Amino acid sequence: MASYSSGVLLLALGLASPVMATNAPGGNDLTPQLSVGRTYSNVFSIYRSISAPGYDDRLSRNGGSADYRVISASPGEWHFQSAWSYGGQQHGQDEDALRDLGATYCSITNGALTKCQPYLEASGLLYNPALWGVAPARISAGASWKVDLKTAWELGGSDGTQTVTVVRIDPANHSVTLMREGDSAGAYSESDPATVELTHGGVKETFAVVPGLSHWKGYTTFVNGVVISDELLVTRKDVLRRKDGTQLDATERRIMLLNAAPYPTL
Repeated sequence: MASYSSGVLLLALGLASPVMATNAPGGNDLTPQLSVGRTYSNVFSIYRSISAPGYDDRLSRNGGSADYRVISASPGEWHFQSAWSYGGQQHGQDEDALRDLGATYCSITNGALTKCQPYLEASGLLYNPALWGVAPARISAGASWKVDLKTAWELGGSDGTQTVTVVRIDPANHSVTLMREGDSAGAYSESDPATVELTHGGVKETFAVVPGLSHWKGYTTFVNGVVISDELLVTRKDVLRRKDGTQLDATERRIMLLNAAPYPTL
């Protein structure tokens, strides 16, 4: 994961002197504080591998960048004009919103909020209570809290449990580093194909994927509630089933990386 000089990066991203603040559990260091008219950017990638005895490893990657211009803000809710690109090939622009301190994502159509739903991406622009839970009113290094993840999310199945631990706090820069570690079972909410094609001796074979138990661990640094760096490693035990019903065990790994980036990224 890339590392940054905090003073230079925070000034480049406009995070050193936020204009708009909200009050919420966890205090200002985890509560998003965004400035209207300012653009925040990030770059991201996800790596996926599947390993099964006797077969070549299957590898895939996906990544891109995004820019978010804040067009309005109120306590716990922010509206954006966003532009994004995946792999340098897929591009798009949207208007969208984050509500409930970042826990709910909504599309904006003709100025109105539509299609609001829990925000279940593995990472993103802001601290997300839907995945991180609501932090205690006062946090300190070594403090921890439990989070129940009842709904499947981008890199975890349903009925998951997670422990969030405060690794480091830097009051001068309003920076907090958290570690998240948890377990879940079953399929993820997206990017989780029901089949996989593996190669053995040059011959391709298609399997149905039966998702098993997942375990994840990673570290994330926030400044004023904005994600500066994020990494997550997820390992899942799968069963691969052939058309004739026979099956074999497999191990799947996902590595997610997201870093803040100076605007513009596109």
